[in-house]
Amino acid sequence: MDIDKVKVKLHDLFCEEASIVLYESDKDSVATAELIQILKIGRIVFFEYKDMGAELRDEPIVVNARYEGPDYNEDDYVMNRSVVPSGNVVRVCIFPVAGYSWNDDERKLVGEFLLIISTLKSRIRMKDFVEYATFHERELGFFNSFYLVKTLSMIQKLDRLSDYSVIFFNLVNVSGINSMIGRSEADVMIKKFGAMLSEILEQPECLCRMGGDNFVIVARHQHVDSLLRLLKGTDMTGDTSFWETIRMSAYCGVYHCSGKEGSFSECIDYAQASMLIAKNTNHANVQFYDESMVRMVNNTKKIESRFKDAIVKKEFVAYYQPKVNLENNMLIGAEALCRWHRGKKILAPDSFIQVLEKSNRICSLDFYMLETVCKDLASWMDKGMTPVRISTNFSRKHLSNPNFVSDVINIVDEYKIPRSLIVIEVTETTTESDLIRLSECVRDFRKAGFDVSVDDFGVGYSSMSMIKDVPFSEIKIDRSFISSDSISDRDMIMMKHVITMAEDLGMNTIAEGVETKEQIEILKKYGCLRAQGHYFDKPLSKEDFEKVLNNPDYSSRG
Repeated sequence: MDIDKVKVKLHDLFCEEASIVLYESDKDSVATAELIQILKIGRIVFFEYKDMGAELRDEPIVVNARYEGPDYNEDDYVMNRSVVPSGNVVRVCIFPVAGYSWNDDERKLVGEFLLIISTLKSRIRMKDFVEYATFHERELGFFNSFYLVKTLSMIQKLDRLSDYSVIFFNLVNVSGINSMIGRSEADVMIKKFGAMLSEILEQPECLCRMGGDNFVIVARHQHVDSLLRLLKGTDMTGDTSFWETIRMSAYCGVYHCSGKEGSFSECIDYAQASMLIAKNTNHANVQFYDESMVRMVNNTKKIESRFKDAIVKKEFVAYYQPKVNLENNMLIGAEALCRWHRGKKILAPDSFIQVLEKSNRICSLDFYMLETVCKDLASWMDKGMTPVRISTNFSRKHLSNPNFVSDVINIVDEYKIPRSLIVIEVTETTTESDLIRLSECVRDFRKAGFDVSVDDFGVGYSSMSMIKDVPFSEIKIDRSFISSDSISDRDMIMMKHVITMAEDLGMNTIAEGVETKEQIEILKKYGCLRAQGHYFDKPLSKEDFEKVLNNPDYSSRG
């Protein structure tokens, strides 16, 4: 064996052909073929085992002969063993040709050759593993948001964005499907549905999971209709006895890229905004983006970007709308309503609350408002004024906070406010899991000395089951029962039964949105003796509400 020639070949192989050695084109590598001949190699084979136990039992999952000579000495070999990132064990073995035995120097050279092979193979496997882990989400194996960014960035750099559309979709009722057929089977169905969508796509189009039940598709314009046909509703047939046919559908937002966007991220934002409209309006499963949404998206971004600074600068202030006892027309409490003092403007909650509701920012605002109310109550008590109970609003998003009740208690106790002066006001909830959590929180609040009121009662479908299962202190009858010019007999019957039912369950009732004398008389007739609305007062600033505290008699309006 020509030792010097082998060393030169090894050097060339490592330095010049590292990217192809024993990968896909190694059989055609001239340098590899020459070395195999010079080193008297009869066979090169890879054995892969799922773990060390399988290796000990000699139960390979892969046996891959990368070079198979006409004959080899199976009793003599040089081996390299490694554990790859997946946890599998890989052994590479090199056998001499039949009738040949390597001497020590030759065996060393074969070992060096084997080391090069194993190192390069491991690097290739590691590169594949890292690339997969970077661009795929772990749970179901879909492409992830990093791959989405990579794809859209590449398309934009090629100046081809105008050829593509972005579809942002949210799968319908996945929690219900999980309950029906089980989580693992539901995952199988989602992957199968994803595979059906992916069959329509061609490179560089892609389907990416954004987390939870949210996905994004980047597709050429001509593929959008085919994708939407599947997304509007497709019957999925099961492969097991667990389920036969499940209807799979999604709420979809579609944005046709123009190529004039400042950033490809705008395409995702516009598609997502469209999806939220499709999901919340209930008119259709699909919403195409149009120019009217630009203002909505820009307004959302503006509010979100300014929120933190507004909290620091205390731009959010509490306005108090009085609650009045209809028996004696005396002030009995108030609801704290948020206003945003932005420059010279005072923004009403309708202009920003819904935006903040889409994130946990609303929770920060709720706690900020609670602290504001506590400061104002402390101020009134320090002045020797007689305080009234103040209702503070809390979003349903607080239900995901395991420390919700204790966080409220800590704020109230910090300002030494009697808990009986704070009414926790929440809105109806429709999901079973939220209802269970809400019931737990209400019981804990009641046990801690707080009253709890349910706002907008009668709007949601879950109203009756809610007051049956949740021990509220008070029900706020929604303004829709009494807001029409002519109140129908049907409205009266419903309101009468709500008031009677609440009374039987030991709950108070209060009507909101009261504006006329006629409405007051109707409320009195059916036994609802508490009211709030413009008939008595609009929401008042702290200073104006102090005047009401000093003169709490509304008899002149009664």
